[in-house]
Amino acid sequence: MNGQSHTLELDNRTTLLDTLREHLHLTGTKKGCDHGQCGACTVLVNGERINSCLTLALLTHNQKVTTIEGLGTPTRMHPMQTAFVKHDGYQCGYCTPGRVFRRRHARRDPARRPEPCHRRPHGQAAALGRRTARAHERQHLPLRRLLQHRRCDRRSGRGADMKPFTYERASTPAEAAAAVARNPEAKFIAGGTNLLDLMKLQIEAPAHLVDVNALALDKIEATPEGGLRIGAMVRNTALAADDRVRRDYAVLSRALLAGASGQLRNRATTAGNLLQRTRCPYFYDTDQPCNKRRPGSGCSAIGGFSRQLAIVGSSQACIATHPSDMAVAMRVLDAGVETVRPDGARRVIPIADFHRLPGDTPHIDTNLQRDELITAVTLPRPAGGMHVYRKVRDRASYAFALVSVAAIVQRDGTGRVALGGVAHKPWRDAAADAALPQGAKAATARLLADARPTDHNAFKVPPVERTLAAALAQARS
Repeated sequence: MNGQSHTLELDNRTTLLDTLREHLHLTGTKKGCDHGQCGACTVLVNGERINSCLTLALLTHNQKVTTIEGLGTPTRMHPMQTAFVKHDGYQCGYCTPGRVFRRRHARRDPARRPEPCHRRPHGQAAALGRRTARAHERQHLPLRRLLQHRRCDRRSGRGADMKPFTYERASTPAEAAAAVARNPEAKFIAGGTNLLDLMKLQIEAPAHLVDVNALALDKIEATPEGGLRIGAMVRNTALAADDRVRRDYAVLSRALLAGASGQLRNRATTAGNLLQRTRCPYFYDTDQPCNKRRPGSGCSAIGGFSRQLAIVGSSQACIATHPSDMAVAMRVLDAGVETVRPDGARRVIPIADFHRLPGDTPHIDTNLQRDELITAVTLPRPAGGMHVYRKVRDRASYAFALVSVAAIVQRDGTGRVALGGVAHKPWRDAAADAALPQGAKAATARLLADARPTDHNAFKVPPVERTLAAALAQARS
C-alpha cells in the first residue's frame, strides 16, 4: 500500500475501499455511489485504475495498491495534482482522486488507447450535437429519476450489507469447478464488477466464493486454425488493446471501448463480461416483483417503465435486455465458449447457443451448467471486411445501449450484423445477413420481424434501421 506492506485480518466481505478508509485510515479515496458508477473510489492496483468499492480486499492479496496519498504529498505533489490545483480543477474535491488518476493514466500511457477517435468535420460535429439529445456525458440528468436516489432504494446506502460468505482460491480450472460442484450455494469470482454489486444489494447472496484469479487463463494465443484463443481471465482493457484484435477483429475492440468506464474495463474479464446478468431497473429494486430474482413473482417491467428494455425475443415472463457490448461483437464474430467440468470434461458452446431467451425461465441466463467454468473464448479465422460498432445511448459515455449494431461488411456488400440493446441476448438472424446487400431497411425488417415493443420502447424500432444504415455507410466509405 503506497510502497508499504500491511498484514490485516479482515471480514471476507470487506471491500478494498473500506479497508483503505476504515482500517488503514487513508481517507483520500472517497465513498460515493458505492456501486462503481461515480469513480470517487478510484485507486491503482498494479498500475491500473480500478473501482475500490467493487473490489474485495481479498482479491488484492500481495498486489501493489496506490491511493491518492501515495501519488503525492501536500509538500511534494505529483505534477497532475499540481495542475489540478493551478487550474482550479478539483471543484468540491470529492471526485478529485478518480479524476486525477484518470488524467494521469491518459498521459502516462497514451498508447493504451486501442482505438483512434472517429473524427468529423467541425461543422458536422456541431450539427450533430444540436440535434442529438444528451449527446454529452456532462449534460444535466435529474437525480430524482435514478432509482438509487429514491428513498426506498437500497442503493442509496441505507440498505443491508452483504451476507457472510466463505472463500477459497482455486489453483486449477478443474479444482475451481469441483469447489463449486461441492457447494450448491457457491459462485466463481474473478473481477467481481457485476457479482459484488449485486451482493451489496442482496440480489445475489452466495454462501461461498471460489476465486479464479490465480488460474493461468489470462493469455491471448493464436489457434492452429488461424483464429485466436482468448483466456477467460483476460481483462477487457487488455483484450481491446491487443494488436491482433485491433487488426483482425476490430469490431470486438470497438465494442469493448464503447462499454463501461476505464476502471471497470481494467477489472472485468472476458468470461465475466459474457456472464453478467441480463437485467432491468426492476431487477435492482427488491421491493418490486421480478421473475429473474424470484421466479414466478411476476414482471414489473411489463406494464411498467420499459423505455430501455427488449423489443424482440422477449416473453410474458421477462423483457430485460443483455447489457454487454462485447457479447454483441462476439456474436457477429461467431465466437465459441470453451468450458470445463469438475471431471475434466470439456466442450465448446457456440456463442449463438450460449445465452438464452427468457421463455418461462428468465432467471436462467445461459446454457452453462452450474459447475461449468469458462476457460476461454475462441474466435475463428478473421472474416476480413470492414468492422463497425455503433452504439446509441442516452449519454456519450458509461451507459447501456438503447440500440447497438455490430457489423462486418465485405466489399461486395455482403456481410453479417448483430444487434444489442433490443433483446434478452445479442440478436442476430441469418435472413438479415442474407438481406444485407439490399440495404438497412431490408435487413432490419428481418431482424425485427417478430418485434413486440411496448408503448414506452416502440421508439427503438426506427433507430435500429438508422443505426444499421449509418454502419453500412461507414463501412462503404
